Amino acid sequence: MRDDHQEEHEMPILWQAKGIAEARFTSRPEWSTAGESMWMRLSKFSLCNRLTLHELSNLVLLPPKEIPTDGVDLRRADRFDPARLGDLLQISPTDVTTAFCYSTPGLTNASTELRYCRECLQQGFHAAWFQWRFIVRCPLHQRALRLGCPGCTRPIQYSLQGNMAEYPLVCARCGKQWVPDLHLPAGRCTPISGRSARILRRWQAYVAESTTRLSKLSLRQHDPQTGQFVAAQRNRAASIRRTAHLRMSNRLYDTPPPTIPELLARRPRPSTDPLGPKPDLPEPGRHRFSQMNWPHFTQRFLELESTLLQFQDAFFGHTLRNIDMPAWSTLCRQQFAIATDAVSIETVTAVGWHLSWLGFVRTCDRVHRLSTPALGLSGWLAHSPDRPLAIAYAEWTDQLIVWLQEDLTTSAWIWHRLASFMRPHKSYLLHPALARPAELAAWRSSQPYRHSIAAKPPQNLAIKGISLPARLDYFTSIMRQPLD
Repeated sequence: MRDDHQEEHEMPILWQAKGIAEARFTSRPEWSTAGESMWMRLSKFSLCNRLTLHELSNLVLLPPKEIPTDGVDLRRADRFDPARLGDLLQISPTDVTTAFCYSTPGLTNASTELRYCRECLQQGFHAAWFQWRFIVRCPLHQRALRLGCPGCTRPIQYSLQGNMAEYPLVCARCGKQWVPDLHLPAGRCTPISGRSARILRRWQAYVAESTTRLSKLSLRQHDPQTGQFVAAQRNRAASIRRTAHLRMSNRLYDTPPPTIPELLARRPRPSTDPLGPKPDLPEPGRHRFSQMNWPHFTQRFLELESTLLQFQDAFFGHTLRNIDMPAWSTLCRQQFAIATDAVSIETVTAVGWHLSWLGFVRTCDRVHRLSTPALGLSGWLAHSPDRPLAIAYAEWTDQLIVWLQEDLTTSAWIWHRLASFMRPHKSYLLHPALARPAELAAWRSSQPYRHSIAAKPPQNLAIKGISLPARLDYFTSIMRQPLD
């Protein structure tokens, strides 16, 4: 009986001891800003608790413990226990997720060395999306992101390693204090708030959505002709090309451009008017490429491209075909960045629409030299909803044509909204990835099927004829402009 009575009192004592052991760690969540990186959060946690690397690793890493814990990649979340991190740091699961670049591998474009804004670092803030190489400047301070210690330029590894535990937020070589306020008596950090915090949240969401496609890229890709693995440098070069519009957006704008899902979510009430100008009757033999060179583009694609060309003529006319070719070639060479006082908003809308649906070659080259299908249309068709078995092929083709007419108008409206966003800034960015037709089709695929499902914009958008100025000094190479 005595043993049973003693056992009844032992369980609460053990539970209390466990609670006391966890409560001895200090987290200070009020020192951090929403969207802060795990590197900064763990550095502050280590500074408050003075833990060794072994102790810190045992707290936050997943088993097995036999895996080396020195140098664990902080870009990825797969080695960490998210629930344990949330409890220790007293943050929400969303804050844990945004503290990493990815939850899975696929980090060709993310740096393994700390990339930071000096002003943000002194304030005690660092965002995980700073690690992406296509982010080149801080949107709050308009300063280029830096590498290395501010005092001695020694590389700062973006990993869970010994210096983070032994010298938190201090350079192990020169002793430079990266967050001076934290090293003062009773020092603390003041989190970023107000408009600055909203700008950071916008960029975090924009980068997270934009890098979703990058996470699906394999670390090693195949050459489509030989079937062999592509060299790592070629694979990285392809990834850099895919993020060119993100880099340019970061250089040009303090807040990111609106994305297609954001615009579709707050689009105005659909109009009851017809979908834009009524196209002419189909013209036989209108396609602009040789089917011998493109055998996989079948008759249905030709019908859809004919609809696209009819819409182009009815909505934008033939102005692009008569454009001054030297000026147009200069615009193409300058990565499609043009001064806002050089062209009208209608011109920007038209050029952006053509780039999205026709691609670079079809938009920039002369008519008699065009030899490629409408690449934007091919992406739209590849991401369109699959045909249900109960619907005949011909009926489904008619449905695709209806959807295409709606998305062609929606795309023009989206480019008009993008141009309105860019107008207060110094430059327009006319990159087709800002409004990919494939995203419109993917959005439609996520909706439950019904006939004439639409994302209709207002129909009173008047697109005027476009003309580019004769002065070529309007076309400036943004890539050559130095950052402060």
